[in-house]
Amino acid sequence: MGLVRNVMVGRDGLHRAALLDAVEQAGGADARSYITTGNVTFDADEADVDDVTLRLEAAISDVVQRPTMVAVRSLAWVRDLVAQDVFAGYDRAAWELEVSFLRPGAPPLDPATVPASYRTEVVAAWDWGLATARPPDGTQRPHVNRLLERANGLPATARGWGTLVRLAEGG
Repeated sequence: MGLVRNVMVGRDGLHRAALLDAVEQAGGADARSYITTGNVTFDADEADVDDVTLRLEAAISDVVQRPTMVAVRSLAWVRDLVAQDVFAGYDRAAWELEVSFLRPGAPPLDPATVPASYRTEVVAAWDWGLATARPPDGTQRPHVNRLLERANGLPATARGWGTLVRLAEGG
């Protein structure tokens, strides 16, 4: 599963067909897109995933005219993450529940480097990302991506918990 950073399908020339074609041209097979926020699933041999990811990033970057990272995780991995239900104690109607991902192979996150989160609660920190809960409005509630990117100095991409649940169920 590819989680594309900072794109909306249908904007900047990245239409669904262009995204699916980019995946196929990069070496992914049986590409399918989900929702409009750059979620795409595809098949690839484990040994080829890094190369497919780099080619996919380059192809999407060419289309949208800016550097674009893709965090790739297996569907089984996403299902395992969802099964952990790190947000079990949170009222999903009262909080924005989000998970941010680094690219596979990125240097591991040192949780001590996560900046002050103010009203955003850091729920979990892993080598590869963060899970946060934040109030739906008001000030001093930094987005999970901002926290992760400041901590690690690398691009990250985030998904709402509900989106990850839907992807895990629909894959």
